[in-house]
Amino acid sequence: MSNNPKAQSYNNATVLTAIGKDDLDEVALFLHRHMNDSFSQAEWKRGISQTWMSEVPNYGYMLKSDAQIVGVLCAIYSEQSIAGSLKRFCNPHSWCVLADFRKRSIELVLALIRQKNYTFTMFSPNKDGLEIFKYLKFQPLDNRILILLNLPSAHGSGKVIEFQDKQQIKRYLPELAARHYLDHMQFPWLNFLCFRNKNQYGFLIYKRYRFKKLASAWIMYISDAALFRQCWPAIRTCLLLKYGLFTSKIEARLLDQPIKTWFEPEQGAQKFYLSDEVSANGIQNLYSELVALDL
Repeated sequence: MSNNPKAQSYNNATVLTAIGKDDLDEVALFLHRHMNDSFSQAEWKRGISQTWMSEVPNYGYMLKSDAQIVGVLCAIYSEQSIAGSLKRFCNPHSWCVLADFRKRSIELVLALIRQKNYTFTMFSPNKDGLEIFKYLKFQPLDNRILILLNLPSAHGSGKVIEFQDKQQIKRYLPELAARHYLDHMQFPWLNFLCFRNKNQYGFLIYKRYRFKKLASAWIMYISDAALFRQCWPAIRTCLLLKYGLFTSKIEARLLDQPIKTWFEPEQGAQKFYLSDEVSANGIQNLYSELVALDL
């Protein structure tokens, strides 16, 4: 039996315990070997140690058998402003359990969600996990994906701009949008595009990806959906002509109104949340493994 007061014993050799700071190297190596070896141990460690809280209760939970890790479910914690009130979030991610211990998998999830006063977001469940999260009363998010053509346009209001430094970001963007920008600008795989219409300013975050073998933008976040729609002709022109991106992928739930497209909506990976305090409208892709890891 482990001396860790948070550890729970299942048999003489297997325990469930919280992941602490001293465990991150071992957990990162486990994920490198058993989940995705395209990320080095160091890259895994940077991703799973990311947090947006001054103090965190853990970095997730792990299963150990005879002192060896056999399963993990990592977690990223954050404090986010929702409708003017600060809420605590926990984002479980990187759920990996060795085959001989799969029956213990759900115990990792239960250990996390038994923590009180958190909103939980699960953005990358595997196929087996879909039914588990439904059973645990997680609510599905709208997973419709729109594919937009980045057709150039000389018409429409608004234009794309560039901020030169952090002071400009704080000066022109609304306070919450500026916080989101500054909290994520350290990740080199994220791209930021700023836009304005008259005296209103906003920005979006995108990753580069390929759609039908063409360079495209996966738009992950929009600070102001209405302003984005007004500025869309300028945004799509910039994405094509300046960055060589032919289409844009965006979740329908991020928009305030549909944008016309030639493509039928696609069904994206199902995302879930569990909360007594936050509605679906308050769930963003930010402060999660989607930004902390170059997925």
